[in-house]
Amino acid sequence: MDLVFFALLVLHLTAFGLGISTTFVAPIIGARMTKAPPEARPTLLGIMGRLALNARVAVTVLLVTGIAMVYVRYGGDFSALGPWFMVKMGLVALVFVMMILGLVLKPGTLNPQVTGWVNRLSLAGIIISAVLAFN
Repeated sequence: MDLVFFALLVLHLTAFGLGISTTFVAPIIGARMTKAPPEARPTLLGIMGRLALNARVAVTVLLVTGIAMVYVRYGGDFSALGPWFMVKMGLVALVFVMMILGLVLKPGTLNPQVTGWVNRLSLAGIIISAVLAFN
């Protein structure tokens, strides 16, 4: 069981690394796109498309491995993880909402700087609450 849990944890942390790097890089590129010369925009749009795909893959892997880890380690009892885990899950839900809004709303509706900061602060909170939940 421990080997399965540790494999899931490695996948979970790798996906988190992919997701957090995208969260920091995408708003920077998005801000640069508005000031970029017209010939550079297709390249930047291609990079943004890849980052969006990376984020979706990371979120999917995080969701699947996170749920699987709770079932492997705690028999699926999410309440056994305590209040800091619930704080973490609330912040995860906020990141999901931001991602869904980014997919559903018309491009340009959300300010990329605001979205970036909401996601960055949420991810910082996720890290802090995960440390407190599992320490």
